[in-house]
Amino acid sequence: MITEPNQGHNRIPSDDKLTVSPRGDVNHINTQQLTTETTPKKINTDTLADIPRSVSKQTNGLASNHGPTRLANSPTHSTHATARDELHQFLNHALVELRRVEHINTQQRFQWQVDELPHHTFIYLHRFTGTQIVDTEPSRVVRKSACLYPPGTRLELVSDADHDAELYMLEFDLFRVTEKTEARRIYERELHLPVTGWIQGPFYGIQRIASQLTELAHPDDETASREIKTQLLLTELLYMLWPEEHPRSAEEQEQEDPESWLKSTLQYVQQHYMHEIKLDTLAELAGMHPSYYSQLFKSRMQKNPTEYITHLRMNRAKEMLLTSDLRIRDIAREVGYRDEFYFSRRFRNYAGYSPTSYAKQVHRNIMSLSYPYTDHLMTLGITPCAAQIQGHLPHLPQSLKLPFHAYEPWEQGRQAFLDVNPELILTKDNATAKAMEHIGDVAPIITIPWNQTDMFGHLERIASIVDRTQAAKEWMDRHERKAERARKKIREQAGGLTIAVGTLTAKGPRMYSHRNFGHVFYRTLQLAAPERIQAELQGKAPGIGFNWMPFTPGQWDGLEADVLVLATDNLHNPATLLQKLKNDPLWNSHPAVRSGRVHLVDWNAWVVYAPYSINIQLEEALSMLTNKPVLL
Repeated sequence: MITEPNQGHNRIPSDDKLTVSPRGDVNHINTQQLTTETTPKKINTDTLADIPRSVSKQTNGLASNHGPTRLANSPTHSTHATARDELHQFLNHALVELRRVEHINTQQRFQWQVDELPHHTFIYLHRFTGTQIVDTEPSRVVRKSACLYPPGTRLELVSDADHDAELYMLEFDLFRVTEKTEARRIYERELHLPVTGWIQGPFYGIQRIASQLTELAHPDDETASREIKTQLLLTELLYMLWPEEHPRSAEEQEQEDPESWLKSTLQYVQQHYMHEIKLDTLAELAGMHPSYYSQLFKSRMQKNPTEYITHLRMNRAKEMLLTSDLRIRDIAREVGYRDEFYFSRRFRNYAGYSPTSYAKQVHRNIMSLSYPYTDHLMTLGITPCAAQIQGHLPHLPQSLKLPFHAYEPWEQGRQAFLDVNPELILTKDNATAKAMEHIGDVAPIITIPWNQTDMFGHLERIASIVDRTQAAKEWMDRHERKAERARKKIREQAGGLTIAVGTLTAKGPRMYSHRNFGHVFYRTLQLAAPERIQAELQGKAPGIGFNWMPFTPGQWDGLEADVLVLATDNLHNPATLLQKLKNDPLWNSHPAVRSGRVHLVDWNAWVVYAPYSINIQLEEALSMLTNKPVLL
């Protein structure tokens, strides 16, 4: 049972407000907040199972209303009473509810203000130059920063003019147990956290978690056990933000991970490449003599530390040259060079072109880290030098073993990327953080945001980067002519149809809209969707905003249709599966199942939301709906 709090107590009194430390100070720990009395929400776990759990999804303004999730416990690294011990006690028997996660990436001036934060709010400023104002107290922000503020805080962010901004905002509520018996537990909303204000990294780890939470909130996410993963990620983030009073020694870290010296110094370089970095500093972080560190670094990375830093800087510069309108002077400063002329000379030595000429070059040796973009490149007539592969392709490039989701481990060895020597790397935003971590020095990494646009937007964006705009236009013209012929055949042979498109996998049954599995039926063939899908699509741009909803067999109100198309990853015996659906009273209550108009398709082929695969899906859809083979 959740009861609303007394509104007079659901904010932080003005005398309890924290003073924000200047940028770069250590995390502020306010031990008084641990015992602050509030009158918050109460959750009675006797009826917790009756609370409906739903996921509200949006694109680029992503809401995720998960039910309360239990924070996982994490072992401490010291037998003494450390800050980690305090955090462990603070979070023990706690519930956390992720309220909203948003990834903002804009080339325009960014301004955001809230008079009173409604939830605990964590902000990671990945790329930001401007001012943050907390309760009327301004702080200057330059580049990567992170901060955490409690409900009731007045917060304002304003970026400088002529500076793009990229940041993540996470809002969550925290509930702590106040009564615990065998029969029930009662939780009260906790308005305070012991750590607030500016956070000292680790920024790559923070970005990784923020990116993964953003992906889990996306409407087309195919992730199983969404709430469990959200729980684990939020727990990991909170432990990451908490400073250790007694950090582990280098010897302890070495015993746990022999490569920890490399990871820690790489992380430092990736966070500070825009500043001067001395070899002595990296060697000290690794706990080694500078000469030995340099030698060992080169044996692992195939280049010495100085070369690695230079390559990292130049690749970031290339990315900005290809994707922004920044002046050469501004790009030079962004990557750590005060003198734009010196930068230009270094860039020419590295790239073989001046910075102004580089953006005009045609890049052909391209690598794709995301299988939809592999399809896009081949549609444009470019075979990647190496790529993640899924579904049908006209021919196969060298395959890369890469994760399909941000939370999965990166298993592909570094040598595979060095061997093909790519000029350019394309990826979805869910893989950017790991790509930067593993191969940021190998080539410029261009991120094509996945949920901000539809398949046609992806194609146009990629075509503009690889100088194939005309090829993209010609494909779209051919596709529309093919689609019109298909629509005409269906009108003539099948008439007006209502189509329900779903998936059957271990992640549970889902019903799709006009993106991914539903694109061909609803956008290409322009067939009618069930009433509930149509209602969800009202007011949303084509291809974005709403992707799928979970459904329960037997609860078909608003999901009735003439034809039911189901994508499954188990097509070994389709006749047996169809018969099983027919004999199941819950499934047989759907009109399409009763009439025998159920079609099974291969999940692995239909999951690819990209041009070449869409054309194959179109021919398969037309064949199944007209009951005859079709060649468009």
